[in-house]
Amino acid sequence: MTTALQYKARPTPKRKKQSLTEMAYSAIKAEINAGKIALDSFIDIPEIERQLNMSRTPIREAMLRLQTEKVVEIVPKRGIRILALSADELAEFHQVIVGLELQAIGNICARGLTRTDIMPLLYALSAEENALRASNDDAWAEADEKFHRSLFVLNGNNKLMETGLSFRDVIQRANIAALRHITLSDKERCLRDHNDVKELMLAGNESSARASYLAHSNWLRTQVAETLEQKDVTRL
Repeated sequence: MTTALQYKARPTPKRKKQSLTEMAYSAIKAEINAGKIALDSFIDIPEIERQLNMSRTPIREAMLRLQTEKVVEIVPKRGIRILALSADELAEFHQVIVGLELQAIGNICARGLTRTDIMPLLYALSAEENALRASNDDAWAEADEKFHRSLFVLNGNNKLMETGLSFRDVIQRANIAALRHITLSDKERCLRDHNDVKELMLAGNESSARASYLAHSNWLRTQVAETLEQKDVTRL
């Protein structure tokens, strides 16, 4: 790892001071998600210690967490390796996550939230729009991720939030890599679809919000699968 690591806080329902382990986790995962560490390569732990100015203990704990998320693999006597997901595995994870997100959407509708209540989601949508205007694909993918995480954060069921966010942790790097391949018009449609779902949730229209989101998810899954196949991308 040769680039300077930068700390990026993971979205959480409540702001709190992060531990050294959390800071190391966020910095390392941000570097991995940005594609700055090649798949199947081994992470230079002494270099991370130097860049983050941390001891080995919090970095080791961060790596154990990333291994739990199936982002890395700790290989005895060799080091810590970046893991890839196959395109098929990513599609299977998406199917599970969409089911959880549909429940989260139903919960949000039932809560009768106002625009003030859903500010994390509105900020994500604004970031998506700004990224498209700036033609910044990585910023758009990051904003898209925040939109999906906001569904879990706002749904009111802590167990659903924890489960949903844990699954999104598993796919985050591969999902961002996959989204780099879709077209600008596809990304613009994603933003329109997300806004439509947002308005339906604010109106408390559960059936329409769920139907709209399911249609969007099915469309996007097809677009991503076809694009990856056309570009012969099988590992992410």
